[in-house]
Amino acid sequence: MGAQSTGRDLFSGSQERKMTMYNYIKRLLIIFLSALVFLTVIMLCCVQGGENKIDMTPKNTESEHHSTESTEEKEHKHVFHSGVLKGVWVPYFTLSNGNGAMTQKDFENHFDRIIAKSKENGINALFVHVRSHCDAVFPSDIFPFSDIFTGSETPPDYDPLEYMITAAHNAGLEFHAWINPYRVLTDENAVLSKNSPCYDWANDNESSRNIIEYEGGLYLNPARAEVRSLIIDGVREIVNRYDVDGIHLDDYFYSFTSEEYDSLEYEEYCNNVNQRSQPMTLAQWRCTNVNMLISGIYAVVKCADEKIQFGISPQGNMENDIEMGADIYEWCSKYGYIDYIAPQIYYSFDNTVMPFEKTFDSWQGIIENNDIKLYSGLALYKAGTDTDGGSWLDGKSIITRQEDYALNAGADGYILYSWEYL
Repeated sequence: MGAQSTGRDLFSGSQERKMTMYNYIKRLLIIFLSALVFLTVIMLCCVQGGENKIDMTPKNTESEHHSTESTEEKEHKHVFHSGVLKGVWVPYFTLSNGNGAMTQKDFENHFDRIIAKSKENGINALFVHVRSHCDAVFPSDIFPFSDIFTGSETPPDYDPLEYMITAAHNAGLEFHAWINPYRVLTDENAVLSKNSPCYDWANDNESSRNIIEYEGGLYLNPARAEVRSLIIDGVREIVNRYDVDGIHLDDYFYSFTSEEYDSLEYEEYCNNVNQRSQPMTLAQWRCTNVNMLISGIYAVVKCADEKIQFGISPQGNMENDIEMGADIYEWCSKYGYIDYIAPQIYYSFDNTVMPFEKTFDSWQGIIENNDIKLYSGLALYKAGTDTDGGSWLDGKSIITRQEDYALNAGADGYILYSWEYL
């Protein structure tokens, strides 16, 4: 991990480029104001409701395999806590009992144990993996069913997500649906499902640029409008069908840093920039691609129910986030992106590069939008281990000390990774 930035403007250049930066900032202001007007129109349309409810899917990029059926207006039932949020991440593999195909009773008993252990440890919010690899833990019209329940993509005769939400709410727990937006496959030996929208893209020359092969895995290309449409449709399906209390993204954005993987898209962008203007740098352009997705998800979530919370859990290292296309400064200062930020501050107090207190304070310092809540992501999985030079060996107290520091400093809560380590 590199040392984190000491200044807010990670894109500033040398003295001779100040005029270029001035012009760039001016253009960004114009773009922002235009986007604000656009989002305002969308929100007004959402309030009106009815059969003419606005569809955020770009019509020129929509394809038949990821269109969702229209849903009737319904009253969402939520569980929200007015005090400190005490959350835990429940990864997709935790939802399996490890015994292969699960009957409905097997799964319900297994998830009941997840709830029971969470409540025993004072947890009041579950962040549950509902889409880890362009799949779904519920019957979806867009993505193939996750194989963690049956050992195949054949859906069981029950709806795991419906049960999880109901059981969590009955236990007084918030339920946040956790999504990896761009990840398709990470195992080079895994087989891409023919029922996946990514299968057609990967096997069609015209759409192949929607998929990027990187280190043996497959990832959606954040620069492509069709990709954004697919991900936004997937979120719309969840918030329209289920009484989730939140939509949650983690730190998987641009998995690659080399310019070779999206050079064609970036070249197209540069060629289309007005000759009197200066193109964005590659890093700025990648952040802009992700920002379009984030603002689109936010709009869809609020159209379904303005009470549903939308948040992101980026890496704790701010420089890494910008390099990955996660524009944390934009999200934490403007309206229309997120309701909360939950940085993964997975560093001990004695970390020589990014000690916990300093890193937390840096994150707190970039939140300029007072409506955005700050949850500290804590590395429960490191407590009591000899990782990071043995600085986590005091496992009985280090997490409690980090919780106390964050809350005393003004955090709105914390989220522990992960349930397996409670």
